[in-house]
Amino acid sequence: MSVETAREQLELAEGRWQTAIKEHAQPPPDNGYARRLRALADAAAQEQAAYRYAEEQGFGWRPGPAWLPPQELRPASWRESLAPADTWERFDEAIEGLSRARTGVSVLAISQAFGQLSSAAWELAESVEKGLRQRATRAG
Repeated sequence: MSVETAREQLELAEGRWQTAIKEHAQPPPDNGYARRLRALADAAAQEQAAYRYAEEQGFGWRPGPAWLPPQELRPASWRESLAPADTWERFDEAIEGLSRARTGVSVLAISQAFGQLSSAAWELAESVEKGLRQRATRAG
């Protein structure tokens, strides 16, 4: 394995990440929100693995601008109708952590931040889906 393989893995992971992010462009969320959060979690997990491998191969990172998430992933008044506040707080903290990591030079920190975002997005997706099922049960 080599730096070139690490670069290829990062490019593949980044493509999947960009696809997942583009799906979150327009709020408010609809019935596909939990699915999009899972896609985001999967893409973040792939980024985590790619950055971890890149770090093991001695891959460097140039600091970039802070990451600004798409509208659907930013704080909004509708959020607590979908999931508890503490779940959103963990998700927001993970987004902030990724933003900070990308402005630094540590490839390992970026990997860890993607891992935290993956976990938080999975938890949020589960919470959103649970809330939707509960509302459907009450309505039905």
